[in-house]
Amino acid sequence: MRDDFEDCARGIGIVLVVYGHVLIGLMNADLVPAHHWLISTDSAIYTFHMPLFFMLSGLHVERGLSRGRQGFLSSKLQSIVYPYFLWSVIQGLVQLMMSANANHRFYPSDMLDIFWNPIGQFWFLYALFLCQIFVCVTTTQRLRLVFIAIVAYFIGIALDANILTIALKFFLFFAAGILLAGNLRSIVTRFATLRGVGVTFIAFCVAIYLAHGLGNTGTDWALPETALGLRTLPAALLGILLVCEIALLISQSGKGAVLRVLGLASMPIYLAHILAGSGARIALLHIHVENVYLHLLVGVACGIAFPLALYFVAGRLRLEKYLGFPRARGVTFQPARVADALN
Repeated sequence: MRDDFEDCARGIGIVLVVYGHVLIGLMNADLVPAHHWLISTDSAIYTFHMPLFFMLSGLHVERGLSRGRQGFLSSKLQSIVYPYFLWSVIQGLVQLMMSANANHRFYPSDMLDIFWNPIGQFWFLYALFLCQIFVCVTTTQRLRLVFIAIVAYFIGIALDANILTIALKFFLFFAAGILLAGNLRSIVTRFATLRGVGVTFIAFCVAIYLAHGLGNTGTDWALPETALGLRTLPAALLGILLVCEIALLISQSGKGAVLRVLGLASMPIYLAHILAGSGARIALLHIHVENVYLHLLVGVACGIAFPLALYFVAGRLRLEKYLGFPRARGVTFQPARVADALN
């Protein structure tokens, strides 16, 4: 059985992902003035929203490994590696055709880089698969996993090896998900009150201030290779706790249907939102709309609505697996397997 609380947390996380990428697109297009308050929201979000997904992805690893390492990795080839290559090629080709309007030029030779240097948001899938390989080597034995995760984190801080560096640092949160499996809801329940959310939010803001400092923000914080330093680690942990608290309260209120759907559709949204959000920005600029708030609203709406529509159509036509999406059952987007949605 799926836990609605986890799906709501994924739903909050994927909205933050779309918002962050739309905002970065606007910043790169020079539509957001220097020192604008929105840049601070970008810095705050990027301290925790991807660690959140790595943690959530670790929750069902032991269940997956119960079929054996070979079966586990085989399933990840279908649910992680295949979507990575398919959508890297799709997004690369679109960027190539739209190079004149894109923030960054894309060249045919860049397509070969996807084997060792992921393009765009797809670094997450690459790093996630590396984490899944790591855990097949380390096993999920508690003390060994904790020791290796801590060592890997510090090696990641010291090492400059692009995607390997990223995977080593984020493995800390992936391992945390494995360790918290079966206990996450009960732990979060202790803090999931309105007062608890308020205290966690204040502590998170303090941690962000200490990590970044006033005026010390910018797009560098959004780069995964510069994320998760020791200064931002407390903010990452508090941000994850804050999202989980809010998700649990919404789930318990019975008003989390929309977030639950977004959580179930987190993989399709993650794969296709850049194309939709960037397309919205380009379209608005063509009609000379430069209001940053309107760009944000339309970009986020398109970044969520387009992948959802694509997922719905794929589900109706039973084409999900060909597009790298988890299986869906009609408009409810009920997945056939627990670990499909960005796991």
